[in-house]
Amino acid sequence: MPSNPLQTFDVVILGGGFAGVYAAQSLAKALRKKKPDAKIALIAEENHMVFQPMLPEVAGATLSPRHVVNPIRNLCKGATVFKAEATEVDLEKKAVHLFAGDFAGRIQLDFEQIALCVGAKIDLSRIPGMQEHALLMQNVGDAMRLRAHFISRFEEANLTQDLDTKRRLLTFVIVGGGYSGVETAGQLIDLGQAIHKSYKNVDIDHCRFILIHSREHLLPTLHKSLGHYTAEKLRKRGIEIILNRRAKAVTANKVYLDNGEEIDTNNIVCTVGNAPNPIMTKLDGQLGLEVERGRLKVGPDCAAPSVDWIWAAGDCASIPSVEGGVCPPTAQFAMREGLLLGKNIAARILNSPTKPFDFKAIGELASIGHLTAVAEIKGLRFSGLLAWWMWRTIYLMKLPSIERKIRVMFDWTLELFFHRDINLLNPRYSSDISETHLEAGDTLFRKGDPAFSFYIVKRGTIELRDGDRLVTTVKANQHFGERALLEGTNFLFHAIATEPTSLVSIRSNVFKQIVQADASFATALRQSARTFLTSNELDQLLRRLPDSLLDKPVESVMKRDLITLRKGQSIRETIELFKQRPKSYVPVTDDDGKPLGAIRKESFFLHLQSSDFDSDQPVAESDYVELPQILKESSIREAMTLMARSNASKALVTDESERLCGLIALVDILPTPSAEPNAT
Repeated sequence: MPSNPLQTFDVVILGGGFAGVYAAQSLAKALRKKKPDAKIALIAEENHMVFQPMLPEVAGATLSPRHVVNPIRNLCKGATVFKAEATEVDLEKKAVHLFAGDFAGRIQLDFEQIALCVGAKIDLSRIPGMQEHALLMQNVGDAMRLRAHFISRFEEANLTQDLDTKRRLLTFVIVGGGYSGVETAGQLIDLGQAIHKSYKNVDIDHCRFILIHSREHLLPTLHKSLGHYTAEKLRKRGIEIILNRRAKAVTANKVYLDNGEEIDTNNIVCTVGNAPNPIMTKLDGQLGLEVERGRLKVGPDCAAPSVDWIWAAGDCASIPSVEGGVCPPTAQFAMREGLLLGKNIAARILNSPTKPFDFKAIGELASIGHLTAVAEIKGLRFSGLLAWWMWRTIYLMKLPSIERKIRVMFDWTLELFFHRDINLLNPRYSSDISETHLEAGDTLFRKGDPAFSFYIVKRGTIELRDGDRLVTTVKANQHFGERALLEGTNFLFHAIATEPTSLVSIRSNVFKQIVQADASFATALRQSARTFLTSNELDQLLRRLPDSLLDKPVESVMKRDLITLRKGQSIRETIELFKQRPKSYVPVTDDDGKPLGAIRKESFFLHLQSSDFDSDQPVAESDYVELPQILKESSIREAMTLMARSNASKALVTDESERLCGLIALVDILPTPSAEPNAT
């Protein structure tokens, strides 16, 4: 649950895209003189706004990544900006719950009015394999990654002499024939034609660019003549266009189309897959709100019809258009919707009338590479060099700050005189699966710390402690950390290395994907998670039993008639023993009767099934499992604490000479729940 509210704001705006940023700008400007004490909060998942129309040029090494983003704090001077993920909007309490990070945790902001500008999310799950193998074009990181991936494929192809491998490495499939797909395809072939001469063993004929589109012509929001022109120009430059086809499935090496065709490739760029934002779908039906396909239905003034303090703009809003229908989810509409939204919220605060959204589309433009573009403005259609000049001029003027305008102009000017940059800038972020080394005494995490990862011990030993109490000792080939991740809590124990220790850590996002995909694995982890008891849980367990029982010695309840194996007995003898006296565990002792461990029946037979063995050879010591050991004079209370600490349901009982004399099981101690009376 979130902590106490950080602050109460007059207006909270969710979303750091065009709609959210321009709404915050216009709201702060409108209230600056008439209500300077108004508190405005803008919540964004990133601390910058991306100018998305220019992302393909970042992928094509035409623009620097830094020049297509603007710090939101610089753009929204009158608002308090918080970088956080909005997880829930509680309309009843007028509160928004945020995840601020692993350490800051969950935060709550209260509000008087809320503006929803969260846009849409990406969902590739409808195409099997797309989520795992495709590159996206949604943010600057995606564009940088695509650029690095593209250049790295040229580097790899330059080293191989196998022509089939070279062609597969240099086959790039772009899924989606809208603006992003067409512009990305144009930029990639421009980049390929510009850099292939720098690679001695790569020819442009080795490259293959394929654009897949599900409709009958590219750029479906433009006139079909411009779509046909775009396809013709891209084909002449070497891009294969596949129309009226969908990607049915994707693997690491192939794209499968819905007509059965297969394309060999290791490079898929996906520019489709928009899905409703979960924040919006949860609001449907609350307070009379109506959300259709992830878009909140609002009035012409961007306010919800049933609630005058809820507003929406951008891709997550369904706003009536003056031209009929609803406004399209495009940047030019989102920007102007945001501007009007801010003014209308200010008007509501100042008890003034609001205004309807009356913007009509000016036109649309798409750059298709090689000094070529298409445009449709006020019903007039343009193509070629003139449209390209218009594209660059119009989008340059739309950039939010004069500084970014100058930087972009500088990049474009340099492009005319110098080669494109082929430096392989591939940022290396922390891996989702990594190794961690600890020295003796090092603390991996403390009780109450946020749960980041699931851990497996490769070498060494980790003690889990609850305060001063030792909960359990985790050794090589054992794991821990699953309970906090499964239950969504902070860590319940301290984790401290007792010797030099190496761990494999699996980040929480990957752990959760594995758990969701494998039900049996998830069940096993949930069972193991509950064996590590906190101090309170152990106390509750012990309180279920009377002190008169807990204070008794272990020897009063232990099993004395044990079946045991001697060290060195053969596999054949062990099998016969399990057949004669079915038991889940059989203790193993040395020649003096001192316990060395136990053979677990299930694990023993699984090992035999999966390996070749000589039935006369002795049982390997690697087949032994450890069970905790306790003196027969110890109390049952001590035995239960030991078993809980050791993640075990049984313990071996020894005498003063450390010889095995019995076995105690948790099931023999705990009371049997009383049976429910039969229903009559």
